[in-house]
Amino acid sequence: MKSGLIYKDIGNVLLDRFPELQRKFVSDDLKAEAPLAYPLFELFFKHFFFGLLDTNNDASLIGRVFTFLEEMANSPDRNVTDLLGIAILEPLVFQRERVRRAWKYMGEKTKKLARENAYSGGWQENLPPGEANPN
Repeated sequence: MKSGLIYKDIGNVLLDRFPELQRKFVSDDLKAEAPLAYPLFELFFKHFFFGLLDTNNDASLIGRVFTFLEEMANSPDRNVTDLLGIAILEPLVFQRERVRRAWKYMGEKTKKLARENAYSGGWQENLPPGEANPN
């Protein structure tokens, strides 16, 4: 499944797909940050996403987030997949309980990238049992 996501548009796509981000961080002008994908993902989206995982109180929104992450994972634009790995997956696989909660929602490509991030950081033991195989 190829994705049409490209790096230069990723910030605006994120804010269009998740208006909840704008409401949650209403004091910040996220549209002004949209061209700066890393700050937008690392400062806002990551905390929004991790909060959803920790509370697990909005299954529909969690599903939308993981669909978006899988779309990012399938992007032909290496900058998009690097952004996903650096801003979201690396901090996710670093935390055992959180990555194990997230695993059941992940698509196959997202899981593959998460495994790669876990191996590169030496955190493969944080993955769910039986999932540490990088292949």
